Amino acid sequence: MTLNRLISRRHVLCTGAAFTAISALSPARVAMAGPTEDPFLLRAAAGQAALRPAPYGSTDVWSYNGSLPGPEIRVLQGDRIRVLAENGLNEGTTVHWHGIRTPNAMDGVPFLTQDPIPVGGKFLYEFDALDAGTFWYHPHQRSSEQVGRGLYGPLIVEEADPIRVDRDLTWMLDDWRMTREGQIAGDFGSRHDAMHGGRIGNSVTINGQMPERISVRSGERIRLRLINAANARIFGLNFGGLAPVVVALDGQPVSPHVPDDDIVVVGPAMRVDLVIDMTGKPGDALTVTDAFYEGLEYRLVDLAYGPDRLRDGIVKLRDISKAVYVGA
Repeated sequence: MTLNRLISRRHVLCTGAAFTAISALSPARVAMAGPTEDPFLLRAAAGQAALRPAPYGSTDVWSYNGSLPGPEIRVLQGDRIRVLAENGLNEGTTVHWHGIRTPNAMDGVPFLTQDPIPVGGKFLYEFDALDAGTFWYHPHQRSSEQVGRGLYGPLIVEEADPIRVDRDLTWMLDDWRMTREGQIAGDFGSRHDAMHGGRIGNSVTINGQMPERISVRSGERIRLRLINAANARIFGLNFGGLAPVVVALDGQPVSPHVPDDDIVVVGPAMRVDLVIDMTGKPGDALTVTDAFYEGLEYRLVDLAYGPDRLRDGIVKLRDISKAVYVGA
């Protein structure tokens, strides 16, 4: 895929502001309680989030535990997941655990595997993490709107013998159809969207933010877990001269390979695990672009190298094919 031209980032919302590099930009992580302890409480409710950078105001959203995305639930393969979902919305909801094997009663599909959690109600989700990989959670009750207003979060199940990297990061990608006032447009269920390409937003976030820069270190190896939470947008990411290696798709290990044309394609609800060696020099910067839609390419974010180099890196890129990615 060729970059024909670059338009302003986020298509419509162009801030023009300068920001310091964000070091990690990864969701807050939580640990599971033991079998005799209280489960982790996951509360869905209306709130606000700073989707747009300062000086813009907050946006009304629906979220889990007041954060967007919701907390990153990270466990080891074989661990017991116990989550008590609480409904603070003014309508019914559920929690679906996307991509991972669960007992049917824990799958979160309303009127099929469970009744919707009523307003003010609770439901205990409990199952073993049989599969290692990158997954996510979200409602299956009126999904297009509940997910579209921000109800989602990552579920990461670590392998017993993971790929050796310097950092393991999660990026939840999403787009938002925002009004000029910076609020989410309420035209969910539009027939026009249904007959065309779906609900495509005019603003794109990484983990609920629009960062100008994310900091990296020269010589480090990063495992980057991409999760597409957008309603319909397909991302096609070009990492600006880096050579990302795909090691898993939708939570399943694959033979490590470089994607076609160096473009990492991530469809709605899809997950792609990458291993990327940061080969630039201290002080360098490169641009990650979304080049999927021809003529609508834009700058997603810059990766900014810090002033120092990681001296004792992990393994050489040519040895990645020898690494072991352990699934269930």
